[in-house]
Amino acid sequence: MKKNILIAGASGGIGKEFTKLYCDDPNVEKVIALSRKMNNIDNPKIQSIEVDYSREETFDNLNDILQLESISTIIIATGILHTDQIKPEKSIAGVDLVTLQKVFQVNVFGPTLLVKKLLPLIKKSKGIKIVFLSARVGSITDNSLGGWHSYRSSKSALNMMISNLSIELQRIDKAHVVIGVHPGTVQSQLSEPFLKNVKHSIFSPKESVGLLSKVISDIDQKDSGKCFDFSGKIIAP
Repeated sequence: MKKNILIAGASGGIGKEFTKLYCDDPNVEKVIALSRKMNNIDNPKIQSIEVDYSREETFDNLNDILQLESISTIIIATGILHTDQIKPEKSIAGVDLVTLQKVFQVNVFGPTLLVKKLLPLIKKSKGIKIVFLSARVGSITDNSLGGWHSYRSSKSALNMMISNLSIELQRIDKAHVVIGVHPGTVQSQLSEPFLKNVKHSIFSPKESVGLLSKVISDIDQKDSGKCFDFSGKIIAP
């Protein structure tokens, strides 16, 4: 049976590359591309759906998807670090409620509510892989620099949700797998203002997705609840 793939955040740099990757896979029948704006990739495999992750009522646009027989992989590639109005905080003095709410809304609340909406489809699927775009800076034990309070805390909260979902969904089907992945430093709108200080490798979105797709392919149920970097190494919680 050919696979159905769902990608949230399909208009972003990494989400768009995942969409292209699975469209080129002959084993994939349908790619459901979720984004706040309609996806412009012209491919008959793609079903593009507008979803605003800050407004739960727009998830009703997914009602038709719930009628599918099964889904093989869900990739949630949404995320926010900064906007014109939001900057990563260098100290606690820079934290404000609006920024906290916005960052947690995109990085935690939206992905969590999306999985809630997709739960009927998840329950009737076998051995599904659910992959969240996390970040190494969400690791509490690996944090030696501090700062970026809203972003770090939101990714830590996301990692806890990954752990919780892993436990819950494996009660439904032991073959279900839920993981977080760190894409590395990727040339994108999200990272652009910070690249001048980076001393390690910087990936293009295509390079990052190529590495992440191998991680996704290699994982199985023993890996559920964990977070991995682009090389397949486990990130400390």
